[in-house]
Amino acid sequence: MLGPLPTFYRVVVSVCALLSFVGIGAWLSFLMPGTFVASIGAGLGLGLGAIAVLLLLHVPQHHGQRQVRVRSHRHH
Repeated sequence: MLGPLPTFYRVVVSVCALLSFVGIGAWLSFLMPGTFVASIGAGLGLGLGAIAVLLLLHVPQHHGQRQVRVRSHRHH
């Protein structure tokens, strides 16, 4: 979804998404009735966060199509 990003920004997006999902998972486990533990919620958040990172940073490639560079020449 976010397309090709420089490496630094890919790392920043990944870390922010994973930390957010782990925190939300741990927080939601405290709100659940029953014997949920924060570590279980954090683990589930980590799994969902990893999936979210893959979806955010995935660059779709169409099979059978080559990337073509187009050069424009300036005429003076």
